[in-house]
Amino acid sequence: MLSLGVDIGGSHIACCVLDHTSKKLLKETFSYKKVNPHGTKDEILKTWLLALKESIAHLDRNIAGVGLAIPGPFDYYKGISKIKEVDKLQALYNVSLRLEIAQSLNLKPSQVRFINDASAFSIAEAALGKASAYKRIVAITLGTGLGASFAINGMPILKGENVPDSGYLYNQYYNNVLADELFSTRGIIEAYREMTGEQIKNVKELYDKVGLDNQAKLVFENFGSQLGDFIKPYLEEFEAETLVLGGKISRAFDVFGNSLKKELGFLEEIYVSEFGEEAAIIGSALLLDEMFYKKIEDTLKLM
Repeated sequence: MLSLGVDIGGSHIACCVLDHTSKKLLKETFSYKKVNPHGTKDEILKTWLLALKESIAHLDRNIAGVGLAIPGPFDYYKGISKIKEVDKLQALYNVSLRLEIAQSLNLKPSQVRFINDASAFSIAEAALGKASAYKRIVAITLGTGLGASFAINGMPILKGENVPDSGYLYNQYYNNVLADELFSTRGIIEAYREMTGEQIKNVKELYDKVGLDNQAKLVFENFGSQLGDFIKPYLEEFEAETLVLGGKISRAFDVFGNSLKKELGFLEEIYVSEFGEEAAIIGSALLLDEMFYKKIEDTLKLM
């Protein structure tokens, strides 16, 4: 069986077909597009559908469906975006993306399934990655925003079990500032601007400065310390065994990792996902496995 896994961020879409027998992505089907997060509904959907169709065009047989990993707030069970009052994809508010995508790809609505991007990430790690060795894991994605997933035995936990509501951390506060504003690309850019007065374009530009600019190094180290201080009580309450990181900012783990570990010494392991940006693609594609979907269906209703 083949299914198309999709990772949607605030400013990009990446997709690839998963072979469920081999549990491998068919790399020739990979497609990536930049997305204008402030675009109109039609502009955003046009870019998304272009990427999806590019992936499918490489195949000589049908896919079982499409799984999409997307940040919240979102009605994952019904496939309706609830994103508003954040700096991305607001034009999709209250749009039934399930129907839009199904109609465009000639699929049944039931063949288009959605999941939180951080949950998809944790599912892939628990099913196929190093986290499979642990019972209680927390996965965090660091990029355009802050994503989080608390999981037990590979299944996301959204209520009870000592987790924040819906497993979200982006909407929590740290030192009276919204976590999504601090532990994200814009947060790091702003921290460097406040320290130096210099405006940079992205995290990679800052990372490239580390060897020559002590202030750039300090921004990352502070980021690690503050992130650790922020998530520590949540991880302790959940009795987490390991923390796995994903998202583009995790590529700078060699700079901020030590300061993060100092705050989270009680964990057995902290590591960056070996799947990288493919983790959410794999996790979302697994939604088309009917046995797995039945297990997670009730959880999706709570997301």
